Amino acid sequence: MAASKKYRGEINFKNLDEWLHSTGFLFPKNETQLARFNRLYADYDFKLKDVRIDVKSIIDGSVCFNTRIFRIIEDEDINKEIGELKMVARKGQEIPKQVIDKMRKKHRKDDGDKEQ
Repeated sequence: MAASKKYRGEINFKNLDEWLHSTGFLFPKNETQLARFNRLYADYDFKLKDVRIDVKSIIDGSVCFNTRIFRIIEDEDINKEIGELKMVARKGQEIPKQVIDKMRKKHRKDDGDKEQ
């Protein structure tokens, strides 16, 4: 019987590098890896085909990204959930006064450093 040409091996330490290069996690280093990569992503719909990158604007710092502005939604349920998560992080306890005082002192010190 003819052997199947499909590879049925496992990923191990010896061939990990080959797998990473062939699957696109690292750049392909040879024609075999590139051919595997092309076969793997042959039907991939690349959505940025007509996008151009202006390298000069990136280098000189004048690049302008399409920015989206996100609004913070005031929602009682979300605020309640966030408050509960904060309490979990403190193991259900309030922040001790000495810790609050230490935080305020540090912030005052940091603000003083920025003004100088």
